[in-house]
Amino acid sequence: MTFLRAEAAALPAGGVSIGPGTAAALLVAEGFASLAIEMTALRMLVPVAGQSIGVTSIVVTAFLAFLAFGYERGGRYGGDPGRRAARNMALAAVWAAFWLSHAVVAAFWAATSWAHPLHQVGLYACLAAGVPAYLLAETVVVLVECRREGAVSARAAAAFAASTAGNVLGGLGAALVLMRFAGVAGSVAGVAGVLVVGSAAASGRRMPAWLVACWGGAVLAAAANWAVEGRSFTRTTAYADYSLDAGADGAKYLSANRQLASRDDPDGVGHAYLEAVEDEVYRAARDGRTLRVLVVGAGGFTFGRGRAGDVETRFVDVDPALGIVGEEFLAPAERAGTFVVADGRAYLLGDEGGWDAILLDAYADQTAIPGHLYTREFLELARNRLGPGGTLYMNVVEGPEPGRFGIRVERTLRSVFARCEAGGHGDPTGWHNRVYACRRSELDGDRAVYSDADTRGEVDAVALAW
Repeated sequence: MTFLRAEAAALPAGGVSIGPGTAAALLVAEGFASLAIEMTALRMLVPVAGQSIGVTSIVVTAFLAFLAFGYERGGRYGGDPGRRAARNMALAAVWAAFWLSHAVVAAFWAATSWAHPLHQVGLYACLAAGVPAYLLAETVVVLVECRREGAVSARAAAAFAASTAGNVLGGLGAALVLMRFAGVAGSVAGVAGVLVVGSAAASGRRMPAWLVACWGGAVLAAAANWAVEGRSFTRTTAYADYSLDAGADGAKYLSANRQLASRDDPDGVGHAYLEAVEDEVYRAARDGRTLRVLVVGAGGFTFGRGRAGDVETRFVDVDPALGIVGEEFLAPAERAGTFVVADGRAYLLGDEGGWDAILLDAYADQTAIPGHLYTREFLELARNRLGPGGTLYMNVVEGPEPGRFGIRVERTLRSVFARCEAGGHGDPTGWHNRVYACRRSELDGDRAVYSDADTRGEVDAVALAW
């Protein structure tokens, strides 16, 4: 890359000298941190806002808007690039370490609970992802000045190429490496560390007290976040925050993104809705043949534990770490079935089918089902993977009065299945579980209604008598 071989730029009096190689390394570090911050901000929103195209689009839009603002502002800066880069990277480090912390996100969501959820997402996106994006985008442009020779287009191209290479590393590294092996707090600490080191490299030997204070603030915020995560959660991954808790009723609970995903007491009793589904499934197993059951959304692997019967159970969940968390919650010897790491929809696309029962029980947060697991197209796929007479069970969390989402989910289910029954479990005056049981039949997809304009109803009624 020609950027690496260029001569260092002329500096203002007292400026910090940054060689082309150092500048290129800073650009890669900046690119890594900026996209890692965006990915981490999206992850921090999962427990409070879920995973959806809407949430993602808001965060990405805010990130790009502040990025453009930073590029424009950087083009108007005429001072020392080293000092500016050191300042921006230090500020981005402490800002990101603060806003990407579990405690701050929880406090922010509580303080803005009066606002519409998407407005909360937008404001958080501007603060957590937008401000660092602005600071780091400005850094890209000012570092172009570390090379004077050559056309402006060539200098800018080399700078943005180095920054984009860092983006690639940050986009993959944050979700696939840092969050997987070091948790969310470890990812935040890693990003803050990269920015602190970059700031120190850009500052040279001139280290004013305020700059050192920023570095210290970033380190303290990251360390505090790591301590909170270790105290509050058993494990954090790119998908969820998991915790194991003991309830006042003597039961133990597995929480995933603040949702009580699984319950187990000394008598082997779980959530009421799951016990009801188990009863139906195991009742059908009494005819002597082995039933095949697919559970999408493994939770704590409590379905079927301790139940006698000829049932083959397969759990499917997207998070590989759930196998480790599940072993801490429920001993492997108590589990019924096998665990497959895959997205539920992707798994069904490649599955041969023939299931006697499919239970859809996947959640991104307290109430949000992943958007691709309740559409008509997905439900048609699940229906096609059921064996003759097989039943699809779907757990939906509802409030005291069914809202737009609950009503439309039910309408979507009934557009695919001709026979659907629903039962409520829990306190009907608050958030509770509503489980749909939809059985595959030959009338699935039938759209006929009876009308005064024809005698279809009379003909069907006569046929019923026969």
